[in-house]
This record gives sequence, structure tokens and C-alpha cells, in this order.
Amino acid sequence: MRSVSTPAATFLDESGLQLFAHRGFSGRYPESTHASYAEAIDYAERTGIELGLECDVHFTADDHLVCLHDLTVDRTSDATGPLLDWTLADLRTVDFGSWFTADPTPQERAVTTLVELLDMIKDARDRGARINLNLETKHPTPRGLDIEERVAELLTERGWHTADSPVRMITFDPEALIKIGELLPELRRTFLVSDLSRVPDGELPDGVRIVGPDVTRLREDPGFVERAHRRGNEVHPWIVNTVEDVQFCRDLGVDGYTSDFPDVVMETLTGAPVG
Repeated sequence: MRSVSTPAATFLDESGLQLFAHRGFSGRYPESTHASYAEAIDYAERTGIELGLECDVHFTADDHLVCLHDLTVDRTSDATGPLLDWTLADLRTVDFGSWFTADPTPQERAVTTLVELLDMIKDARDRGARINLNLETKHPTPRGLDIEERVAELLTERGWHTADSPVRMITFDPEALIKIGELLPELRRTFLVSDLSRVPDGELPDGVRIVGPDVTRLREDPGFVERAHRRGNEVHPWIVNTVEDVQFCRDLGVDGYTSDFPDVVMETLTGAPVG
């Protein structure tokens, strides 16, 4: 790790703001690939900031959890079909990079399993990097709440099920939110919402203290941030990608940012190039 002291590190340390790299550094690299997550980690190490990685997880045909947003491989690969029809070995032959960039490297083509991502985070933290994870269990899925059961097993095996875990659980699904609370009661949970009418006054389910709204919905109802804060809850909007969005969220007093471009967020907040 490159040890550096930068205005970005100082700014985040003093502000308490939280920054999350959406599907890795997905504005610059193919989302959810080894390259995307590796670049996000490298950015955090270069700048000295604390950075959360964000991932979505689904089951393969042979019961592995892979980092992929969609239920199919169609949008982000050169293959087609439901993810549940693919074994991990077969997914290793699929190109997940060419849709995004010409002549992708092996890392830009490679699907990432959740186990591999957890290993990357552990290795980075062992080097002294301040890396954590926002782990989203995706729903609906044909296997229902099996996904929460498996995630809980993997995190418990690593000792990452306690209050000092670098993992936070996030989901749009209220039933999944309850299940996570039962399986991993010490972990922080975020309720993701694309429609603020689900939590109009900023009140969240019992034990949940973070709401993740779509930034476009905040533009329609900016007073939501204040209402959530009055309830004692944090607000972490997504996907905050432009200078204008960062400035808008900053002025509202949000507590965290999820972005495809963590560098854009940092440079906007600090007023100087970062990393």
C-alpha cells in the first residue's frame, strides 16, 4: 500500500461522511468485475480515504454467490440467459468486459464471486487500507431468502458477523431486511428505496438507522433528508455521479454517497483533484 496523507483523507476523517464505490469503480471499469473492485481499492489506498465497496449478489446454478446486479447475464456480458442456469465454471468463460470497453483485460472480463471479493477486502485491510463493504442481497430471486442464509454463513465463518465487522447489509426488500436482522443482528442495515412513499416521514423499520434513496427522488422531495434526520436516521443516496448531484446532496446534508465515480464525489467535496 502507498501510504499518503491527502486533503481527501483529512476531509473524510473530519466530516464523518461515508463514500461507497457502486459495483466497484464502475464509472471507469466494467461493473462488478475484478478490475472494478481492484481499482476502487487502489483509489482508496492512493488517497488514504475510507471507502466502501458496493456489491449485489445472486446464486449460480451450482450454488455459488457471484457479484452481479441482474438476474440474467445479458446486459453485462457476451452471453445470454438467466444467471441461475450458469455454473461458476461456465461463467469463467464469459466476457463481462467487452460491453463496456474494447479489448478488455482478463480482470475486466472476469466475474467476481462474493468469496473473492471478501478476500480482496481482507487483503486490503491487512495492508492497512480502510475498505469496507455494502453487501446487497437482491430480490426478487427464485431462491428467496436463501441468499441471506448463505451470506450469514460466509460472514460468520470469517468472524465478520459482529458489530466491528467491515460489512453492512443493504436491501430493497423489507422481508430480507427482517431476515438479516435475525441472522446478523449486530450488523448495520440499510433500507434502499426507489420510492420515498415507502418511508415518507423518514421512519425506518425497527433496528434500521440508514435509508438509501434514489437521488432523483430526493430532487423531487429534498425535505426528506431533514425528516429522516429528525428520526435519528442517516441518509445515503444513490447513484450520485455528477458534480451537480454531489453539490445538491452536500447542501441537503446527506451522510453518505454511493457513486460510480468516487473520484468525482471527492473532488467536488474537497474542491481539488484527489488521487
